[in-house]
Order: sequence, then structure tokens, then C-alpha cells
Amino acid sequence: MKPNNRESRHCIASITEAFLSSSLGAPLFILDPSQDLEVVFTNPPARRYFDLSDDPSCHWFIEKWPEGISAQWRQAFVEQVRREQKSYQLIPEAIQKIKASSQEMCFIWFDAQEASFIAAVILNSDTHVLGNFEPKAIQNALELGDFYHSILDSLHDSIGLFEFDDQNSLRVVWLNERAMRYVSPRTSVEEELVSCLLFDSIKSSWLGLENTLINSTESVSCSFMLGREASDNVFEIYFYPVQLLNKSKRKQFIATWYNVTKLYQKERAETQQRQDFYNLVENSPDVIVRYDVSGRRTYVNRSFELSTGLTRDKAIGKRPLEYAGIGASAAKIQSNVLKAVTTGMPVTERVLIDVKGRDNVIHEIRCIPEFDKQGTTTGVLLVARDFTDQELAIQKTENSELKFRTLVENSPDFISRYDLNCQLLYGNPAHTKLFACPIEQMLGQTPTQLITYLHQRFGHSAPENVSILEDTIKEVICTKLSGECEISSPTALGQVFSYVSITPEFNLEGELNSVLVVGRDLTELKAFQEKVNYLSKHDPLTGLPNRVDLLEKVSSQLRQTSSSSYKFGLLVIGVDHFKSINDSFGYEYGDSVLKALALRLQTVVPKSSYLARIGADEFGILVAQVIDRIGFSFEAARIREALSLPIRVNGQEIVVSVSIGACIYPDDAQEIEDLVRYADSALFAAKSSQRGSICFYSNELTERAVERMEIRNSLRSALKNREFSVYLQPKICLNDGKMMGAEALVRWYHPTRGLLMPDLFIPIAEELNLISEIDMQVLDELCRYLHVWQAKLLPEQGFAVNLSALQFYREDLLSTIQEVMQRRQCIPDNLELEITEGVLLVHCEHLSQKIHHLKHLGFTLVLDDFGTGYSSLSYLSRYPIDVLKIDRSFIRDMNHSSASQVLVKTIVSMAQNLNMKVVAEGVEETKQAELLSSYGVKLAQGFLYSRPIPIAQFAQQYDLPTPN
Repeated sequence: MKPNNRESRHCIASITEAFLSSSLGAPLFILDPSQDLEVVFTNPPARRYFDLSDDPSCHWFIEKWPEGISAQWRQAFVEQVRREQKSYQLIPEAIQKIKASSQEMCFIWFDAQEASFIAAVILNSDTHVLGNFEPKAIQNALELGDFYHSILDSLHDSIGLFEFDDQNSLRVVWLNERAMRYVSPRTSVEEELVSCLLFDSIKSSWLGLENTLINSTESVSCSFMLGREASDNVFEIYFYPVQLLNKSKRKQFIATWYNVTKLYQKERAETQQRQDFYNLVENSPDVIVRYDVSGRRTYVNRSFELSTGLTRDKAIGKRPLEYAGIGASAAKIQSNVLKAVTTGMPVTERVLIDVKGRDNVIHEIRCIPEFDKQGTTTGVLLVARDFTDQELAIQKTENSELKFRTLVENSPDFISRYDLNCQLLYGNPAHTKLFACPIEQMLGQTPTQLITYLHQRFGHSAPENVSILEDTIKEVICTKLSGECEISSPTALGQVFSYVSITPEFNLEGELNSVLVVGRDLTELKAFQEKVNYLSKHDPLTGLPNRVDLLEKVSSQLRQTSSSSYKFGLLVIGVDHFKSINDSFGYEYGDSVLKALALRLQTVVPKSSYLARIGADEFGILVAQVIDRIGFSFEAARIREALSLPIRVNGQEIVVSVSIGACIYPDDAQEIEDLVRYADSALFAAKSSQRGSICFYSNELTERAVERMEIRNSLRSALKNREFSVYLQPKICLNDGKMMGAEALVRWYHPTRGLLMPDLFIPIAEELNLISEIDMQVLDELCRYLHVWQAKLLPEQGFAVNLSALQFYREDLLSTIQEVMQRRQCIPDNLELEITEGVLLVHCEHLSQKIHHLKHLGFTLVLDDFGTGYSSLSYLSRYPIDVLKIDRSFIRDMNHSSASQVLVKTIVSMAQNLNMKVVAEGVEETKQAELLSSYGVKLAQGFLYSRPIPIAQFAQQYDLPTPN
């Protein structure tokens, strides 16, 4: 809340009195002319100036002033001040405190409150100046009852009252008119935060000052550069703690500030000048000594101390011969110093100096006379510069030139120099050797003339254009900047590629006078780069372009086709069961198969198409012009049929089938990434549906791909959450229809997609190497049930669990199975382990040992899908197989294929001779069961008897207990 008018006036009066009473105010006192010049007010500076006590006599002025004792003078003085209103008088020398400069006293007449007064202030004193005391301003102030207010606003000093608020932030209470200039164009700043009135550049420093003030009980002074630039004004600010009309007892300060920019700039310039001169002389590498006219040292710099080993204290005041530290050369120096004194002319001479720690040091000594204003010699300045390094530099330059010449002459790079007309001035031996031509025959020729000459020399037709090297040299001469280029020229070694750097050369005057050319033979590097580039785009096994190159061709074809009406197609060819070929016959055999297929494809694919190997067992064919889907499918079928013919590998003929995925631009895809991805999807679909088929891309394949990705992303969490369930499909005795066991199958209850069949996720699980964990979860769940079924099962009732081929790569396969059996307290009597023929083809260590160990543990071993693999019948005698399961494909064809019937009879007969049981899977019709029974098959499973059902339902259906 602001104070009322009466309080405000009293506050201003208090501020003024506090300021005028401060130690930094100018000397000020007020006289009463009606009372014979009695003193009615004196501030501390005035009391100090006139050596007064704290309570001086009211007559001290007339006692101090020399003429004051005269009543006549006092009357004349009063009349003069009344008449002139403002009078200036020199302070008598007897009472001047500062004798160096004259000082004035300003006497000001004013009438107020029906009385007259004279205010006196000392000007040009050693304290801060109060000026511009206008009688009218003082009179008006007194008429308003505010004499002090008028005085404050008339001062040249900036004054303000400041107060800390409740948040300890400094606020403005009042500013005088002088101070208000710094907040212009504002007209009122009461209650404003001081920090809000400052430039951003000093706010952080100001807040630090406020922190000092809030913790201070005494006066505080500081300097601030107020402004945004380094050239802004510098102010000295003084804060005095006060308590004026401060009911809330907040901390208050009177502040005065003075512009000291010119003084600051002057002092800084003088200080910097002195410091610069001192730094220049003191840190000069030259020895600098000053002598008086008698030849005695008056100053030595740091270099003198380092060179002579003499300390400054010992050297000052001594002549060179008295205390030199430089050996016999001291006499020469003293002689030259005295010569400069007597002649008034500089003396310069090179002298061999004895320098501490160095030998044969040469200095150039310059003795320069110094004069006063009358031209009289006052001393000599000696400057000694070490020229030893220059002499050594000359020697080093000569040695360097010799080394450079040797380096250039023996460099493996060809180095040459051309003049500003691009004519050859010099060529090193490597240049001569490269072109097998004497340097004399090449000098004076331009690069174009030289290339023409070399082409003719080595029997080539000369080019007509100006050589790249000559164009680059001209550009370097024009711009005076270095350049570079690659050139190719015929040489004695054949066509050589070189990387050339061209550098402008300048003389001592900075003028361009020649061009230096340095060339490096890049022929081998160029050949290597071409080889690397070839390998980066070609398959090293078949020599065909690779996937990267095919994608570039597809991209190029996309650009061409976008401006035409033609379509083009992409075929992706995959070799069926290629992994089995590698596993069965080894990788070298597999590589031979791929090379043979590549050769076949090169003879089959027309030249207008583009062939590449894009994967381990995949080839890609870009068919440049496709009219329609029918013609494209005929082309794909033609290639497939050509590849289905026998090929010769390592002297033997074999038959290989391939599956093909096809995609057409722009019918199926608009972008290169989509085209290749869709063709891959089509190939995957072809292999998944029927090996050896051709599949065109459709939107359904994209949906399958998305589905496949979702399954991949969910498999790990499914294992963690045990989302897999065990289903059992019973095995039935064909003679009496009794249940003789079952095959355990896995189903996945997906949280969002529902029940998923194995063909959707088992291949993906094999890719992710998760199939082993799924198999173990199925085994674990089956063993949990078998533990409670064992008492009710017959010995011949077997429950089978499938083991994938990947399981046998695990070192811990046997220990993991045993751990599951022990945890579930299950015995292997009724447990069968089903393996496919692919397991017997696995190339892993100790395969046979693992299979025999499983048999030794008491498991029944079943060979599943018999008849579909590439295995030899010798496997049946090599491994302890107990049961053969005839593949469902033979059972399906039995009703209408006599060949299938013969195969089934053969398998049954062979198994019986080997004492193996036979199980027929996939039985769906009664006629199939009857035929199988007539062949001697005892066990069958299939939809004719039961679909796979949940294991709990199986237990209920066959009256078996359910575990808790």
C-alpha cells in the first residue's frame, strides 16, 4: 500500500536528509542571513571538510571564512547573494582541503515559509559533486513543505529508495528525477521489481547483488556495466541501509549511482596500454636492455636473463664489462653503446655471443639512442636478435631440398611440373619409366600433346579431345586452387589408370609460376574395385547376378515400364527338399546341384529375361515383357518342365523338382519391395500346398503372411503361458475294434484366433527353434495322464509322442526326457516315440547312440510317414525300429491305385520279416480297412474311427482316470 501525501513528504524528507548526511555526499550547509549568517544545517562531509565537531557552533562559518569576522563584509555578502540569487566564490586557500586545484563554493538564496536562507555547496571537491541548485526549485519545494524533495530532484546524482518485499525481491519505493531517466519512457515505477527494469544481460548478476544486500547490515558498493554491449555505460552504485516509514520493518536501502564510463574507459585504456607494452617487451624473444648515458643498465627483459644467466637484480646498474655473462663480446657491446651515446646515431653489428648452454650463437645487436624533449641523449636502447636459427634454417633448407630431390627422384609416384602454358618442365624417373620414353622427348609438351604422342608410340588411335589433365591444370592456374582428377593413358605396361593431384606453386612474391602434378598408379586398385563390384552383384558359386543386382534390374524395369504399356513379371524358383539333399549327400553335392541348375536355366531363360541367384536354393527370373497372366504362366511352366528333366551331377543323373512363385507388375504390385515380397510369398505358398507347383500371388497370400507373422510373434508367449493342448487320436485293432493306444497331437488355443491346427504353427516353431520346447510340453502332459492310467493299460497299448529332427541336435535330449519322466513318475512301458525318416538323415554327432539309448531306456520306437523320404532301406536294419507307420498318401490311393496296393503289401511283408509292427494312418473308409486287414495289418488310425480329441475327453470316452 502506498503512503498518503503527508507520509510521502515525510518519507522524501527523510530520504534527503539521510542522503545529504551520508559520507559520500558533497559538503553542504545552510545559513540564516537574518541571524548574522548562523549555520542551521551541516552535513557530515561539510563537517569533515571544515574539521568541525558533530555538534558545531552556529557561528562556525563566519569564524572559518577569513572575511567573516567583518560585519561590513557579511552585510555586503548577504546583499550580493540576495541580488544575484546564486553566487560563486573561490574558497580561500587557507581553508581549502585540496590544494592541487581551485575549489568554489556555490551560495544559493531562497525565500521559504516567510523566511530567507542561503544554501552553500562546495563544487569541484574530492567528493561527488552536487550541482544545479536552482533557488526557484528550492523555493517551490519549501512552499510545498518539501524542501528536501526539491534538493534531491535538483541533484546530478541518481538517488532512489528501495525495499525488499516478502519474497526478498528488491522493489522501487521512490526515484529522483535524475534516476527516472534510466527507466524512461516510464513515468512511475513505484512498487516495481528492480530486476524487471534491467537488461537481460545483467539480471543474473543483479540477483546475486540482491542476495548480498538481503544478508548485509552495512553499506554495499559495486560496479555494473548497464547495457547489452561492451561499450555501454559503467556505473558505481552505493547502497546505504535505512529505516524510513517502514511499519512492516522490511529491509530498505538508499542507493546512489554515478556514471564513471569515461574514467573507466580511460583507466582501462591506460592500464591495457601499459600492460601491452610490458607484455610486448617482457615476452619479446629479443634481448632488450636500456642503458643510461654512462653505459649502465637501467632495465633488462626476461630474454636477457635467459640468454646470459644473470638475474635482473644483479644486472641492473652494471656496465657490460663489469657484469656481462656473455664472454668476450661484452667489450664490443659496451663500445657500441657508448658510441650511440656520443654520436646520437644507431649502431648495428652482428656479434658472436656466449649464451648459457649454447655454442656459436650469432646475435644482431642494435643500439638505438633515446632523447628527451630538448634533443639531449638520455640513454640507449639495445635490441639483440638471435640469428642463429636463421642460419640453421638456411642449412636445413638446403638439406631439405636435397632430401626432397632424393625423395622425388626415387618416388614410385610419377611427379611432374608444368608451366603456366601447360608445358612439361620436369618429370621424375618414375614418370619416364611409366611411359618408357626419355624425358627429353616429353619436355615442352602439353598433356594433350603427350597423350597423342603416347597413343601413336604404343600403336593406338589418338583421341581428338583435350585431355582431362590439361583441363584440370588450366582450372588450377585460373583459380589458384588445388585440383584432382583421374586419367587413363597407354604405357609400356598397357592401359594405366592414375589418380592425379594438381597443386599451384608460387614464388617468394606470391605469384603463381608453375603447377606440380603428382600421379599414383591405380590400375591394380581399379581392377580390384571392379572385382569387388562384380562380387557384390554376382553369386560366387554360379556366376549369376545376385539378389542385389536383380533388385536393381527390377527397379530399372519399373522406371521403363511406368512410361509404357508393357507389363513385366518376376518368377522366384525354389528347389524342393534342397535341405534333404544337403543333409543326405553333403554340401558339396548340393553346390554341384545348384551349379547344374544354373547352367540349365541359362540355356532355358531367353536373353530378353534376366536370371539371378537370389537365395540359398532360390533363383529369380525377371521376364521383361508380359502380355497377360496366361502367357506368363506358360513361360513359368516351360521353365519348370525344363528343370524337371534329369540333370547330371558328378557323373550321375538325378531328377530335381522345383516350386515357382510368380508376380506381375503392375497387376499384383506397384512397388519394387512389394513385387519381390509377393513373389516370395507365392513361392512359399507353392511349397506349402504342393511341391513342384506354380503359384501366382493373390491378396490371400498377403493375409497368410500377416497371419504367419502374428503366429511368430505369439509363439514364445504361448509356451510361457502353456497355451498348447494335447489331443489323442486312438489306434484301433482291425480284428476286434479295441483301442490299442493313441498318437499324441498338439493343438494351440490362441487367445484371439481360437483353436489353431499344427500345420499353421509347427513349421514356424521349427524355424524359430521352438519345436523342442513344444514337444517337451506335449510329452510332459501325456506323462501326467499316463501316470494315473498305467494300472489300467495293457502292455501292448502304446501312446506315441512325436520327436522332431531338431530334437536330436540337442545335447540334453536324453536327460530332458528322463527329467520329465521322473517328475511325472511315469514309466516308459506304454510310451512310444515317433520319429520320421528325416531324423535318420540328421547329420549330428552320436545320432545312432542317442536312438539306441532311447531304446535301452524302454521306449518303443516308431518310424512315422514311412515311404515318403529319401532314406535307404538299410536304415531299418541299422536302427532298433519297433513300428512302421505307413504314410496316409498310400492309404488314400489304395481304392483306385493298384500300385499303392502293391506298395502297402510290400511294406507289410517287409515289416513282418523284420519283426516290426505296422500301423496304417489316415484310414477313412471301410474298404480301406478291409484291404489292410487282408494284407495282415493289425492296427489303424484315422477319421473312420475317431478324429483327434482332447486328452481329458479321451480319458472319459475310454473310462480312464483323470489326474488331479
